[in-house]
Amino acid sequence: MSALYKVIVDHAPSQADNDAVMEGLVSFNEHIMGEPRDKEFSVFLKNDLGEIFGGIQAHFDTESVYIEVLWVDEKLRKHGYGRKLLDAAEQEAIKNGCIFSITDTLAFQAEAFYLKNGYVRMGEIKKYWYEHSRIFLRKAL
Repeated sequence: MSALYKVIVDHAPSQADNDAVMEGLVSFNEHIMGEPRDKEFSVFLKNDLGEIFGGIQAHFDTESVYIEVLWVDEKLRKHGYGRKLLDAAEQEAIKNGCIFSITDTLAFQAEAFYLKNGYVRMGEIKKYWYEHSRIFLRKAL
């Protein structure tokens, strides 16, 4: 007796279901590449009370760090905190053997910030989201 499979669209998936899909992909990649899993880490900008006013979510593998999210509270922008967060993430990556950093951003978000901090534009998908391009950047560490 063969199993029946259904394709289901889920607008509120459980974390367990999402984790199962990610685990399948990661296992496949390990089988082919033979490398250890990406290591996730975060860098936070906190006040004395422990409240978060910015941060980075990233992960690194054997030679690169991927900056997935970088955010600084609007009131604190243009005060160097984004640079400090990015420096901390890059230093953590270097300590773990990374030789370059990669990220992407929408055209209206942070391309100028990354360029100012040594990143080079590697590619673009035009009209990725409405009229906005998605920009891919890389920096040698």
